[in-house]
Amino acid sequence: MMRSLSILLYVSILSVADAAFNQAQEIDYLNNFNAIDGASYAAVDDPEEAGASLLSECKRGNSNSAVAPSVTVEVVPPTNSNGNIVTTEDVQSQCDSTSNCIIPEGVLFTVTSSLNVGSLTIRGDLEWTDDTTTSTTTQQQIDSYVCAGYIAVENNGSWFMKVEQSTAWIFLKDNGGVHTHLRSRAFGAVAMDENNDYPIIDIQGRELKRTWSLLSHPVSLGDDSIKLLHHPTLMNWKVGDRIGIAPTKERSQGWGDEFRIESIAADGTITLDRSVQDDFDATFIPALTDDAGGRGRPALMSAEVVNLNRSIIITGDSFNHVPCDNSLPESILGEQTSTLGCRCASFRSQCTMGLHVIHMHGGVSRIQNTRIEKCGQRGVEGKYCLHFHKMKDCPDCLYKNNAIENGHQRGIIVHGTHRSTVEENVLYNVRGAGIYIEDGNEMSNYINYNAIICPFPFNNNQLHGCTVPGTSNVIADTSDNQSGIFSRASNNSLIGNRVANSFNGMLLQALGSGRGADNVGKVCEADNAIGRWAGNVF
Repeated sequence: MMRSLSILLYVSILSVADAAFNQAQEIDYLNNFNAIDGASYAAVDDPEEAGASLLSECKRGNSNSAVAPSVTVEVVPPTNSNGNIVTTEDVQSQCDSTSNCIIPEGVLFTVTSSLNVGSLTIRGDLEWTDDTTTSTTTQQQIDSYVCAGYIAVENNGSWFMKVEQSTAWIFLKDNGGVHTHLRSRAFGAVAMDENNDYPIIDIQGRELKRTWSLLSHPVSLGDDSIKLLHHPTLMNWKVGDRIGIAPTKERSQGWGDEFRIESIAADGTITLDRSVQDDFDATFIPALTDDAGGRGRPALMSAEVVNLNRSIIITGDSFNHVPCDNSLPESILGEQTSTLGCRCASFRSQCTMGLHVIHMHGGVSRIQNTRIEKCGQRGVEGKYCLHFHKMKDCPDCLYKNNAIENGHQRGIIVHGTHRSTVEENVLYNVRGAGIYIEDGNEMSNYINYNAIICPFPFNNNQLHGCTVPGTSNVIADTSDNQSGIFSRASNNSLIGNRVANSFNGMLLQALGSGRGADNVGKVCEADNAIGRWAGNVF
């Protein structure tokens, strides 16, 4: 992996990565999918995590979980309730795994225990906190979940969630439930302009003071401890947390490695739950003095170490391959994808379906200290791990301190949105571009201090780095020019980001006049001013 303090690419001649999936290699991708999936981690399938057993009734293997919701139920508060408040027990008594369950306007749903329904629509308010899930008998916080085929916040509804002391799971089932706008296996919100809607999503897990650090000393094969530049306790890292170390071999030929923290010493030394399987560099180059006496900045060319644990986990059923449909309309002319499902193309006969998280058209999303896994719908337009979708001017929109792992169609997307903040997130084993700025009209967004790590070498004939075929962008996602950060818009802030083991650390493809019907001919991408770009290491 080649690293420098800053890399800027204006694309005129594109290079191609060897031994990585190109757009025509869908068959190879599908044939290797079991190996890719086997090399990937999901907390929901880990027997050491409470959710592995807690969520057994929600998973696809349970016969009741696969039943498509067919009956719409609007929840009614019980006559003896305290105002218009309903608890999980009230909701579950009216809705089951076949129900499209609706919390109407004016009703507050307090999550007091786990819930399993066909789908869940919030038009009122939802509150889910450590206090609401405290056991009345033991006074201890209990782990809890909400399972549904999709979860949609509509109209002026709100989803407020602050769980730090226990583990909370949002589980998206593969049960055939389809929302009109969000579609299948979705968690998100949608605003309708004609109604002046303002839906709100506000999620906060256990706060990490830092989500990633750097090795302070090199690590060699067989070592069972590491030291970081920052003290783990001061970062609020804990024993039992799962961490990942970025590859440091040149030309994206290294392997990452993952561990549990077994202990944290007073001096900050982390003891790992097993020995290290490779060598990881920690190189520090001091600031140099130029001929005029000025000093540059030091280079911290050291392996990133990211914390992958969170107290709130958005997860779901395993990826599923679905056949394409020739009748679906093309969303963007020439890209051969559809927002409505898996559209056939010369390079696509199937799509790979996981969950996706999206906020559309208005309102505000603030998702912090949350883990998202098994995400992305390869080949389906607009279905990614985290997605601001045409939120317009949204200075309160925030994705911060999240961990995204095991994704199959990009990581964090900023699309038709301005002045949002994407900060201190860690992306690990996400295929395609990590952070993706989509249309070319996006302005004044803050993309700061994120760490994007591909743990697989590009020259591996099974895993093929973090490339993925069959998406709408052959340049950003495949062997053509897969990128940790991809953007068509330069007028955004990019500060202190770290990208490891991607083909390109960042690729700016600012050559057109905007993408999509809203923008074509209205945006001059090449003449757009460059925002503040500083301290990025690729």
